[in-house]
Amino acid sequence: MEIKPEVATIQANSDLLNGYELYWVVSRNQLEFILQDIEVFHSPPFVATAQYQEKMLPVISLEDHFGLVEKKRGRSKKYLVLKAADANQVLVRLIIETQFLVKMQKLEEGFASFGALALPKNNVDILGVYSLSATAVALVPDIAGISRSLKLRGDFALQERV
Repeated sequence: MEIKPEVATIQANSDLLNGYELYWVVSRNQLEFILQDIEVFHSPPFVATAQYQEKMLPVISLEDHFGLVEKKRGRSKKYLVLKAADANQVLVRLIIETQFLVKMQKLEEGFASFGALALPKNNVDILGVYSLSATAVALVPDIAGISRSLKLRGDFALQERV
């Protein structure tokens, strides 16, 4: 029996990009927890943070990180704790905020590569772009890369040895 990987798909809270509706896709293994309500601490110019399991983690908007124009806010937010191992096998975690439901699904064959799609900034933090339909694309964010970008900007991401 073939085992199909499970992924979480989240609609991006952004306007269309080049006529395409955008979705974020992360592996089920990267999705550690979904929180409905957390206290987010803002300390500009640094990234916002929130406490998770007695640790402070960065809280980011993927739309903001990639320079996408966000639709107006209004729905209640959900917070996804995501994890990944960086190049040195150090576990990094961060929290992303979303206003949309997280849809879990099996990865089907024929999930075709889309090719290049230029985002306004931080393209290097995208692992892949895939076609979902004629009008929608899935973006796979590089969680470890985003964490590295936060550190390079002077923000932080907590680390643990894997």
